[in-house]
Parts: sequence; structure tokens; C-alpha cells
Amino acid sequence: MMTGLWNDIRYSIRQLKKNPGFASVAILTLALGVAANTVIFTVMNATILKSLPFPNAERLVVVWEKFSKNPDDYNIVSAPNYWDFAQQNHVFEHIAIFDSAGRGYNLAPSGESREPEQVSGLRVSSTFFDVLGVHPFLGRNFLAEEETLGKDKEVILSYGLWKARYAGDRGLVGKTIRIDGDDFTVVGVMPSDFRWQFWSGQRQLWVPVGYTKTDQGRDENSFVSIARLKPGVTVEQARAEMATVAEGLAKQYPKLDFNMSATVQPMADTDMKGIRTTMVTLFAAVGFVLLIACVNVANLLLARGAVRQKEFALRRAMGAGGFRVARQLLTESVLLALVGGAIGLALAVWTTTVLPTVLPGDLQFLPFRDLKTFPLDARVFIFAFLVSGVTGILFGMIPALNMIRGGFAETLKEGSRGTSAGHSRLRHALVASEVALALVVLCGAGLMIASLSRVLGVDPGFDPKNVITMGMSLPQEIIYNGPPGHPLFCQQLENHVAAIPGVVSVSAVAHMPMSGDAGRGFAIEGRPDPGPGNGAGAAYTVACPNYFRTMGIPVVKGREFTQQDSLGAQGVIVINEALAKKFWSKEDPIGRAIQQNGERLIIVGVVRDFHHWGLDEASNPQFYRPYPQAGWPTMSIVVRTNGAPASYAKAIKAALLEVEPDRPTSDVRLMQEIVDGSTGSRRFPTVLLSCFAGLALALAAVGIVGVVSYSVAQRTREIGIRMALGAHKTDVLKMILNGSMRWVLVGIGVGVLASIGLSRLLETMLYGVKPGNPLVLGSVALILTSVALLASYIPARRAAKVDPMVALRYE
Repeated sequence: MMTGLWNDIRYSIRQLKKNPGFASVAILTLALGVAANTVIFTVMNATILKSLPFPNAERLVVVWEKFSKNPDDYNIVSAPNYWDFAQQNHVFEHIAIFDSAGRGYNLAPSGESREPEQVSGLRVSSTFFDVLGVHPFLGRNFLAEEETLGKDKEVILSYGLWKARYAGDRGLVGKTIRIDGDDFTVVGVMPSDFRWQFWSGQRQLWVPVGYTKTDQGRDENSFVSIARLKPGVTVEQARAEMATVAEGLAKQYPKLDFNMSATVQPMADTDMKGIRTTMVTLFAAVGFVLLIACVNVANLLLARGAVRQKEFALRRAMGAGGFRVARQLLTESVLLALVGGAIGLALAVWTTTVLPTVLPGDLQFLPFRDLKTFPLDARVFIFAFLVSGVTGILFGMIPALNMIRGGFAETLKEGSRGTSAGHSRLRHALVASEVALALVVLCGAGLMIASLSRVLGVDPGFDPKNVITMGMSLPQEIIYNGPPGHPLFCQQLENHVAAIPGVVSVSAVAHMPMSGDAGRGFAIEGRPDPGPGNGAGAAYTVACPNYFRTMGIPVVKGREFTQQDSLGAQGVIVINEALAKKFWSKEDPIGRAIQQNGERLIIVGVVRDFHHWGLDEASNPQFYRPYPQAGWPTMSIVVRTNGAPASYAKAIKAALLEVEPDRPTSDVRLMQEIVDGSTGSRRFPTVLLSCFAGLALALAAVGIVGVVSYSVAQRTREIGIRMALGAHKTDVLKMILNGSMRWVLVGIGVGVLASIGLSRLLETMLYGVKPGNPLVLGSVALILTSVALLASYIPARRAAKVDPMVALRYE
């Protein structure tokens, strides 16, 4: 058997060498299909298939608070609830929390590092690294007593920060470094392969949680809780127990934990729902592209098999069985597929080196996934090999089965055409199927393009032009609810940065548009207490004076903050139109008051709604407090300039160093780039799907040209007779076009029906466009029909130019 297989392979190689044109077209077609599938599988492997980089990662979970039956309702936890979770559970080996927001920490100059530097860090509980099953390669973990405020001046560094800023000094452990103006003792350095990325880029240092006064509030949800299951405990068991524990707390604290439950989610599933939908959709699209490639190659093999009918008939007449000849055909097809797969894999390797540069920001910040590179591991190679092998069998099966079923006696008769009609119908049916597949992919791309164009056409509600932003970490004793650690920050910002020639306006805000928010509850003065769980609430942030002017957000009523809204003055807030409509729809909100954390806050202004959470997200109720009255540990400076804002970055940084000498800026970006980047999660799949649609269209066109060309070649003698009997060129042209377009239209009809059903899979990815949109369907069908008509016209026109005398001498 092995000898026979080896002979089949050698014979197949000789046959392909004799037909380089056929081999080249088939291999290139397959290479494109395999490359597209391998690229998407590589991304899937790095995002949704690869296990987390921690020991026994399947036992890692996230513990969320819940306040509704909505399965997508997940809430971060408060410290007191976490303490009770830790004491009352029997399912976790370890449980820990970390600050959900994180922040920048300012490193003072040291050694050869003469410039201050801001790095990203986290407050974590002492059990944080125990949960992950990772320990420092130098030094130790945090101790339980170091969670207490005042005893929390320790730090663990990432390997990268230790190497880059401290030159890999092993003697650094036990010494102090200056962070945010305080001395912190370095107690550990994490291993080189440890990465922590959750709702942000990679963190570079960790400090003990140091519970503040604000953290003590049972309703102050500021932390993410993670845990490691005990061996043998399932996620379902942990979920049931934590729900019971949380419901007990809700009864014990009916006001603060009203209607609270809890749930447990595998850590690997965190924030993966959207990316899973995107990846599955793209994988389905490239699967259709591969099927189209298979149909094309199957048609090529059918055409080539028709030419080799006498060869196969002679083989069978000399004693070879149908299965033996079919095996030879399958060997050729699998060989083609493997060569095409190898080339496709090479194309995929090149593509994945470029891919990280075009990934949207939200995909680059997926929890625990480092997508700066896409290594091709064994799983990817196995996938490419299996796809190539299965593809070879798939497209080789049709010609092989055709050979088994066909007789050979008629074929040996001179001039026999007994099977050509059947072959022609099969080839045209395959063309109809690839037209249908192409239409489905084109329809998906059309819907995504229409959706993206709707998003890009949305008015953000502010003016991002000529605005530059940069982050700064500020001193803050009570992290999120206390008075500002630098009360004069806004005034000094105005004095130093606004003085730069060309600067129109300057301000700062805790939460930039398109980059998240916080939430706060409040009571409306003069209205009855609605009872537990029914209080008012809205998105919340703090800003310096002139923020709305700097961002180009119109104030529709009242005023915005001024420098007179200082720490000792009357507390004030500015609200957006959505909040005004929700709670003061029948009255003027200006002058009304709310109670928030025991403070009476007067509404002094209403600003126009804008798209804070994304161009495709509605404007939700939101209110602002002036930074001089309510601080925040990290602020984004926003500066509007006369033009070319990037050219002002150096001068702005120098001015800010005068305001805060030990607190450098970071993350310098243009506001226009932030707005453009907010559409990245839509732009990325749209671009990829459009590329796949273009490839599907090209492959379908090539397939139509090939089938019609072969049909014309087979009917050359018939065409000559028709023309000799008086048929005009237009008659021949119509005959060829009618024969091919009939099957194309069948494929389009099937494709339209399939698109209406399958486009519903895209529903969650669409904005302003419904699945099965008739305009998109009609446009795509028209484009595909036009391309198919052109593809049919080229060989049909060639047929119409046939010389009758030459055609009659054919064969």
C-alpha cells in the first residue's frame, strides 16, 4: 500500500509539472483561502483559545456583585463585602481584590534615571499573588498587616521596570525608592514572564491596598475580586455558594446591600463576549472564502478530469478499479492542497507580523492577553495542516466520485461526449454555490460598512479638533471621594499652561470622553426617600474650570465651573441634559440641590449631551463636580490650541513640571485620535470582513470565467456549426451569457435567502442598520451580478469571434 501511495505521489508531481498553469492557479487559490483562515485562527488562538498564563488557570475566577437578574449585570465589589466573602466561603483556596481603576505612580529620579517617570500600578490585597499562584523571583509577597493604611509603604516591581529603570540591581530589594513623594520599600520583583493586564495596559508595580476611609463603605464599590477555587470545586458550586453568602449579606445590611447577590465567572471569560462574537463571525466568513476556493479548484479538477477521460478509461480498461483511479485523483488534490497550505502558512506568518499595528485599542487591552505579537505555536501549525488536508479531500472528492460512478466503454469510442453534459451541469451547479457563498460574505461586509459609516457620521457632541491630552497622577489621601490633595491644581494649571502662546484654553478632567467613567448615587433635595435600592444615581466625574469650553461642549443653561468654586465655597455640580430630563423634566434644574456623601450640592449648569462612552453609545445621565471641591487621583489635562496641537506637547509638559515638579505626564494623545480610536472595535472586523469579501468576489469571478471558458472550449464545434448555418455573433453571445447567468442568478437567489438568515448573527455588531437590510442586499446582489456578467462576457465574446471553418476542423 505504501509503495502504491508513493507511486501515486510521484505520478502526481509529474502531472503537475506538465501542467504548470493549472497547478499555479490551483495552488494560489488554495494558498489565499488557507492564509485567511490561518490568520483568523491565529487571532482566535491568542484571544479566546489560549489559556491564561498562570498555574492551574482553569481554577481562577472573578467574583462579582449582582443587583439584577440580567446575566450581563456584573458589578465590582466593596471592601467590606469582600471581607465577608473571604470569611464565609468554603469554595476558595484564596481570594483577593485589586483596585478596579488603577492609576499612575510617579517615580522620582534615581541613579542613572535623572527624569521622573509615571508608571501604571495597582493597589492589591496581600493574597493577590497567592490567588494567581505566582511569587516574586526576588523578595517576597505582601504581608496581611501591610494592608493597613500607614503600614502600606511597600512596593513590588515588574521585571521590566526593575531592569529598565534600576538596571536589574538585585540589591534593590529591601531599599527604599521615592513614589509620589513618599518612601516605599521594595519588597519584591516579579518574574520576567509575569504580565498583569486587566482593563488597562500592563501594570508595572503593585502596592498594598492600604484601605482608606472611603474603602470602608459597604456601598463604595471600588475593587475587582479574584479567587482560586479549591481542587475539585466547580464554577457552578462556587457560584451557588457565593449567591447564598451575598443574599445573606443583603438581609444583614438591607440598606447598603439591598437586593444584592453575587456570581462567579471563570477569569478566562472576563470581557470576552464581544470578542468571541467578532472572532466567530470572521471565522465563518473566512470559512466561506475557503469553500469558494475549494469550489474553484474542484471545477478546475473537473475540467482537467474531462480532458483526461480517455487516460482514466484506458487505465480502467487495463484492470485498474474505479477506487484505484479515484485514489490517484485524491492524491493529486491533497498534494495541491498541502503545497497551497504551505504557501498560505507563509502568507499568514507575514500577515501576523503586521496585525498588531492595526489592532484596535480595546482588543490590545483584553484581560491577560498580550497581543503585541502573534506567535505561531503548534496549535496554529496543526490547524493549517488539518485545513490543508481536509480541503484537499473536500475539493478532490467531487472529481473522484465522478470517476467512480462513470463508465469507461463510451469514453473509449472515438469522439464520445457521453458525460460532458453531466459534467457541465455539475460545474455550473458548483459556480452557483460559490456565487451564493460570495454573496453571503459580501452581504456581511456590506452591513458592517453601512454600520461603520453610520457610526462615523455621528456628531460626538464636542469638538475634538486642535485638542491635545495627557495624563497626570495627583496626590490624593482619600482616593475617590475626598477633598483634593492639590487644591490649587486647577488655578496653577491655568496660570502656567494658558500662558503658552497659541494655547486657547486649558482644563483637566478625571474621565476623558471615550475612556470610561465612575458612578455615584445621590438623593434629590425636597423629595421623599424612595427606599432602599430605588435611589437616584448617575455617571460621575470631576473637572477643572473651563473644561466644557476647552472641549467645545455647549452649556445650555447656567454656567460651568469657575475658580471661585473652591474647597471652602458652596458645593456645586454641573449636569448633562440626560440627567436634567430624567429628574427635572418639568422644572428648571438650575438652583436645585442634591445630597451626595452628606454634602449639599447646587446645580449651577446644564451642558449638552455628548457621546462620552463612544460614538455608538447613547448619552446617559451624568454629573460633574469641580476638582477643587472633590479630588481624583488621576486627571487628564486637555488643551485647545490654535492649530497643530502635537507641536505644543513639549511646551505643555514643561509648564506642567512647574505645577508638579515630581509628577510627570504620560499618555500624550490627540483628542481626534481618541475619537477615531473609539470606533476601532467596529473598524477592525469591518476592514477584515471587507478584505475577505473582496477575496470572495475575486475568487467567484475567476471561477465563473474558468467554467464559462471551459464550456466555450467544449462547445467550439457546436458554435462553428451554428455560425455556419447562419447564427450571428450576437446570437452566440446571448447563448453563452444565458447559459452562465442562469446559474449565477440561481446562486444569487440562494445567497440572498441565506444572507437574510445568517446576517442576524451580526446583529450585536451593527449600529443603525438592521440585518437583512434591503438596500444592502440589493446593492450586493447588483454588484455580484455585474461582476458575474462581466466574467461571463469575456469568454462569451471570445466565443462569438470563432471562425466557423476553424471550429468545424476542431478535433
